[in-house]
Amino acid sequence: MRITLAQINFDPDDVEGHIRRLKGIISKERDSDLIVFPELILHGHPSQVKPEGFLYRKVKCVITGASQDIYRHVKKCGARVVLGELKRNGDEFINQATYVDARGAKSYAKTHVHWTEHFRPGGRLKVFSTPMGRMGLNICYDSAFDEVWRVLGLNGARLVVNISAVPAHFPVPYMRRRMQAAAVFNQYFVVYVNRPGPVFSGGSAVYDPHGDEVLALGGGEEITQVELDLEQAEAWREEEIIFPNRRPLLYRRVASRNKEIPGPRKKPHLKAVG
Repeated sequence: MRITLAQINFDPDDVEGHIRRLKGIISKERDSDLIVFPELILHGHPSQVKPEGFLYRKVKCVITGASQDIYRHVKKCGARVVLGELKRNGDEFINQATYVDARGAKSYAKTHVHWTEHFRPGGRLKVFSTPMGRMGLNICYDSAFDEVWRVLGLNGARLVVNISAVPAHFPVPYMRRRMQAAAVFNQYFVVYVNRPGPVFSGGSAVYDPHGDEVLALGGGEEITQVELDLEQAEAWREEEIIFPNRRPLLYRRVASRNKEIPGPRKKPHLKAVG
């Protein structure tokens, strides 16, 4: 399968032009099996502009039904796309990764909201059935929790896509090690698509089920393709048998409530890594 990584930014000064650009990329890359855009690419990330509600209203005022407009375009092109967007629920906003194809749209709501963000956290980890096989989604700060990756693997994912808006000050090698570890410990492909500089760090990458780096991008805007064979995940799981030999009763501590786990009471003074 061919995956297109669209390491681009949101343009708050030209919303209509930005939507046209998204459509243009989808049209041009329609022959790819999957096109992946970064976190909140449809509405912009709060750390780049202003609070969540402002961004949502800005796009809504310029283009009514921006999400549906993109969904229709994806269907028209016969494409498959993962993109980040905002959804409103009353006075709260939800940070979503949405998979769209000819059959419709399926979304995952970010479950681990960074302490600098003000999103309503989702309550479920999801794996979607696609024409390519079982695919899991997670968003930025979710990647810091190895339990997230493991649950997606246990639920049948052979490919997991992480869309991000990691800021420029946060080390690119650190994020890549997270993705590499997720791939090797869970024996699936990991596709990481981050926003580029100067506000964000770029560094999108792809890892195979052995943890080998298949592709690594720089810090600027870039749209590129990578060829993957998802059957490699199945083959490696049959050769290195891990999941059937797990002993869950030994891991009960993992499910302990946070209040029972020793740790700092105050949140560290770090900039946003959402």
